[in-house]
Amino acid sequence: MKALLYIIFTIAGFIFGSFLNVVIYRLPRKISIVSPSSFCPSCKARIKFYDNIPLLSYLILKGKCRSCKIPIPVRYPIAETITAILFVLNFHYFGISLACLSGILLITALIVVSFIDIDLQLIPNVIVLPFTLIGLLLTMSANWQKWWIPIAYSAGAFLFMFIINLIYPKGMGMGDVKLSMMAGAFLSEKIIPGLFMGFLAGSLFGIFLIILKKRKLRQSIAFGPFISLGCIAALFYGDRIINWYLALI
Repeated sequence: MKALLYIIFTIAGFIFGSFLNVVIYRLPRKISIVSPSSFCPSCKARIKFYDNIPLLSYLILKGKCRSCKIPIPVRYPIAETITAILFVLNFHYFGISLACLSGILLITALIVVSFIDIDLQLIPNVIVLPFTLIGLLLTMSANWQKWWIPIAYSAGAFLFMFIINLIYPKGMGMGDVKLSMMAGAFLSEKIIPGLFMGFLAGSLFGIFLIILKKRKLRQSIAFGPFISLGCIAALFYGDRIINWYLALI
């Protein structure tokens, strides 16, 4: 039965990842995510259902549109695969539970935000603000007696990142501030190692680009994906990191 559930979560992850690709492309361009049906971003030709199978169609078509032969952005299979992997990991760590639902919703929001930020250096309010409320409701419902804790961590993450934004606005936009607030609503105390790992990953990546002379010292990069990476790691390992740190002090 558990093996079947792993398969179900894998398939669901690929299918949902395909839908997230639609959201990632259409949302910032103000195109309805419902209609029209899937189309090629280059030639606008409608995509047949047999060319729209997550990952498999990309491999069969060798990464090119059937109509115009222009390469399909590699972001499509990457987003689908990442979503499937994270769905399975979420089930592996949390099983069928409220925590699993919360994790899936957080993963969904972070994937959409990350790829939009990479493409356009934009983090849409229409994602982070509603998901902040959803995250608070889910986290609070898990422990109503301490309902104020997720609110405190969400507000604390917002305030911490807002101060950084005031100090270094070119390196940290308000989108990153609101993204941290949203992640804090879902992660509660685990937002602390989440932001730490996000900053660490972003800093190492920036240093790597500077060494390769691909980026100047004060040139900005999309920081949302690094916050997301840190928060996803904290979702699965945040408790262990916190316990490890507390054992050292």
